[in-house]
Amino acid sequence: MTSGSSKDFGPIREDYAFFEDHATEAAQDARAYAVHVRALPKHSRPIPMLDIGCGEGRFSSRFLEACGLPADRLRLTLVEPDEVYRRRAVERLERLTAHPVSAWPAMPAELDGRFDLVLANHVFYYVTNLDEVVGAIRRLLAPAGLFLAAMAGQNNLLIQFWNHCFGLLGKPVPFHTGEDFAAALSRCGIGYLRKEVSYTLEFPDAEENRLRILRFLLGSHFADVPRPPMLELFDPHAEDGRIVMRITHDHYILRGAVR
Repeated sequence: MTSGSSKDFGPIREDYAFFEDHATEAAQDARAYAVHVRALPKHSRPIPMLDIGCGEGRFSSRFLEACGLPADRLRLTLVEPDEVYRRRAVERLERLTAHPVSAWPAMPAELDGRFDLVLANHVFYYVTNLDEVVGAIRRLLAPAGLFLAAMAGQNNLLIQFWNHCFGLLGKPVPFHTGEDFAAALSRCGIGYLRKEVSYTLEFPDAEENRLRILRFLLGSHFADVPRPPMLELFDPHAEDGRIVMRITHDHYILRGAVR
């Protein structure tokens, strides 16, 4: 299975880092995920883990530290299409496992059926073959494995920014939402538990900072969107010289035998 991306993060690395630095999203996601990981049955055998779309490993590091998985048992495999991010992720995460970190630009078929833990944190927005990727969940998980994913839906402020900006262009949003992911799970007959997670995005209110968030959100489409109306999207969230946005998204949790 391949997992191509409809969004190139190379040109927007600094903008994405700005979002990460000014949002509590990662901390809230890691804390919420860790509850499910700690509830897994305790055993002494290796823990194979797959991290899909790991980026440069910043969130993965926070997640692993929150979960407290033993380094001597953790066997970590990364999938990340961006070569720079992939190299940085290996360098950042190798301290958290006593075993070599495997890293791939796409999902090799031989990974099927091996993983006790699969993480896909905010990555399915951009896959070009969502149904194929979701269908592979059945093959990736070990019979008692745990799959964790985060996706934002239509109640998310940033998804609403997408809707507005692409509406200005007269185009449909070219990325997936949580609703699309849930529908793909249902088409594949995969049951799941969904939990809402909330976080805050807060940064000094300056035009360039607003544009950083918009470049991160829109990627290669940013230059096509008229600037004044997209900048105005932040106006309702201005508070005393800062932008403060209270945002929600969902975690999708799959447990046990999903084959």
